[in-house]
Amino acid sequence: MSSLVGDLMNRLRGRLTCAETLELLQQYLDGELSAEEARQVARHLDSCTMCETESEIYREIKLAISLSATETDPEVIARLEAFGERVRNGDLAE
Repeated sequence: MSSLVGDLMNRLRGRLTCAETLELLQQYLDGELSAEEARQVARHLDSCTMCETESEIYREIKLAISLSATETDPEVIARLEAFGERVRNGDLAE
């Protein structure tokens, strides 16, 4: 199912779209959402492979940064951000 169709189905069911989920994802991973918002994000992640992949990438980045004893190279951060943007846009061929 394409993201557009999935978003339409989610909207009709009163659930979060991919765009809404990705907007809340960082706050979700940081435990900063209300219980209801967190439940909605979790429900979306359970049913959306693309957003779950984005979530896993963010989790891995947070873990790597937390384990790093030195400051992360800005070039590495830029590459990770570019990769995240490609995932968000569905362009993983590069």
